[in-house]
Amino acid sequence: METLIYNLPEIVFGIVALVTAILFIAFIRERILCSRGETPCMHCKTAASRIVTPAYLFLLPVSFDARYTDPENYLLSHMQPVLGKGQIPTGRRACHLDVYQCSKCGRKQVVITDFLQVRGEENPEGTYVFAYEAFRPLIERWEAIGRRPDANI
Repeated sequence: METLIYNLPEIVFGIVALVTAILFIAFIRERILCSRGETPCMHCKTAASRIVTPAYLFLLPVSFDARYTDPENYLLSHMQPVLGKGQIPTGRRACHLDVYQCSKCGRKQVVITDFLQVRGEENPEGTYVFAYEAFRPLIERWEAIGRRPDANI
């Protein structure tokens, strides 16, 4: 018992180093998948590929560095479809919604990137991954607006 207590700092350090290595490997894997246009499936962790291009664009009623809690519910209730970056007012944030489908389990998910456009450049404020089904009505609303004859993309 005394040996265990004596070696406790080394044991704790070993556990922390192992967890850090696992998180680092997961981060690197995600970066590699993102560079290939893929993301890890939220259900089975296999690579999910983007199935809709270009991304859907939505306006958010927040500006600059404003924060919101519970991103899924906030985004579901506040995202407004827009057809182009020209429809984003100065100082307002918007988000891209990309749809991905897993190659193994076949499930869909959405990746939402919240951004602020500054001098034509997108500054990301956050990225979120959610199940597809909850966002299906928003996607259908965006597609209905995009099919209007007076819509300019």
